[in-house]
Amino acid sequence: MSMKFQDFICFLNDNKMINIHNLMKDDENGIINRLKLQKYVFLAQTSLRNNFGYEYNIYRNGPYSPELANYYYEELDLNGISSDINEKWKDDPVFTDRFLTLFKDKEAEWLEVAATLIDSTNYCENEEESLNKVYAIKSKFSRGYVDDIWNELKDKNLVHYESDSKSKSFLSIF
Repeated sequence: MSMKFQDFICFLNDNKMINIHNLMKDDENGIINRLKLQKYVFLAQTSLRNNFGYEYNIYRNGPYSPELANYYYEELDLNGISSDINEKWKDDPVFTDRFLTLFKDKEAEWLEVAATLIDSTNYCENEEESLNKVYAIKSKFSRGYVDDIWNELKDKNLVHYESDSKSKSFLSIF
């Protein structure tokens, strides 16, 4: 079963992973909620194979989807989401339980680094290359912090390598 995007936003809001009422604010709460939404959608698509159809590029704060940003800035109906009748996400307990187990209570910084590490495995040949790329682009975080997240992702089988589909274009400026 694949969760629909509107239901996913309700799921995130109901589980206090984002606050939809802060999503469009022009303050720090708005920025953090939008960053979290970007990373949660990325993680749902990559780690749990729930394809919402958003393509991601690497950006300052990790993987970013301009199409998703356009959606929440231009099309998102917050009134429809905040309604109590929007609880269809409860129809997919396998996905929701796994997602909560993996990502509930994670800070925005953790999500940023984790999403960047997971994304790097699409372009890097091995663990060392992934870590070195992420150390370079996430230099505001200590190597120890990045290593801890990498090890947590490995323990949860969220990072792996598929050598047949490597592209050397990942951050070729480095």
